[in-house]
Amino acid sequence: MAVLDSMFGWVSGFNFWWVFWTLMVAGVIFVIVSMIRNKVVFKYPVRIFRARENGGVKELNCKGGYIGRKNSASFFQIKTGKWPWQKVNLNTTPIPQYMDQDNRVYYKQIDLSTYIQLRRTFNKDAVQFEPVEQDVKYGAILDIQRIKDVLRSESTWKKIAPFVALVIVFIFGIMAFWFVTNAKCPSIG
Repeated sequence: MAVLDSMFGWVSGFNFWWVFWTLMVAGVIFVIVSMIRNKVVFKYPVRIFRARENGGVKELNCKGGYIGRKNSASFFQIKTGKWPWQKVNLNTTPIPQYMDQDNRVYYKQIDLSTYIQLRRTFNKDAVQFEPVEQDVKYGAILDIQRIKDVLRSESTWKKIAPFVALVIVFIFGIMAFWFVTNAKCPSIG
C-alpha cells in the first residue's frame, strides 16, 4: 500500500480504497443490470436438436428472445450459454403459431449457422417434429439491412473525431494540472 501512496502521493487526499470500492460497486451494478436485461429479453424457452454423425440427436435447452434495434428490424437471438458471447443470431424470427403452450420454440441445427424451426405434432405412438416453412421474405430483409450496415460508408474523420477530441481534452487537462501544481504565489516570491 505504501507503494501506491508514494505513486499517487502528489494527489492530495488520494485513497486507493475509495477507487477499489467504487469499481466493485460499479461491477456489481453492471452484473445486476445485465441479469435483469437477460431475464426481460430472453424469456422464450428454446430446444435445439443437433444432428450427430451416426444419426443421433443431441438436445440443447436454452433461452431465446427478440432483439430490436433502432433503424433495423428485430431478430431472434438464442443464448446458448452463460457468457455474453455464447449466442446465436437467427435471420428469421420464429413463427408464433408453432410454439407450444409454454412458448417453447423448437429448432433443428443442420450446421454451424443453419437453424430450421420445427413444429411439434402428436401421432398415435410418438411425438414428431416437422420442419416449418421459414419466412424467406423477412430473412431477406434482415440480410439486406445487415449488408447496408456493412457497406455504409462514413468518412474516416467522423469515426475518429470523438477520440481525437478526447485526447486533446486529456492533454489540456494534464497541462492545466501541471500549471496549477507548479504555480508560484507572487506574494511569497
